[in-house]
Amino acid sequence: MNNLIFWIIVCSWLIPMGIRMYNRSRQRRLRDFPPQNYPGQSYPSQNYPVGYPEQPPVIIPAEPQPPVARPAPQAAPPSSAAPQPNSAPQGYRARKLAELDQEYSDGKIAMEDYMKLRQEIMNG
Repeated sequence: MNNLIFWIIVCSWLIPMGIRMYNRSRQRRLRDFPPQNYPGQSYPSQNYPVGYPEQPPVIIPAEPQPPVARPAPQAAPPSSAAPQPNSAPQGYRARKLAELDQEYSDGKIAMEDYMKLRQEIMNG
């Protein structure tokens, strides 16, 4: 125990003395030899060569496409009761997902709610 107290007293005297000696030597070095600006110590200048053209590129718009004329719907003969493949009604899930997607696109519901409701629809 006495040995520990001895070392605590010695270190409490030596450590501050060492710090003071170090600070004095550092100040002496800075005073005798001021820091010099060597090449490469500062940041490089911002005059980098430009790899892009000086003028913005000219954007040529694509030729407008004429509107596609859809054929007029033809009346199905009354004897055929089978629905056409393209005009078949959507299933429940597809219809609910389409409604949900539309609500999300319109901004009526948040993404968290959208994902939660979508998962409920997919799970049935």
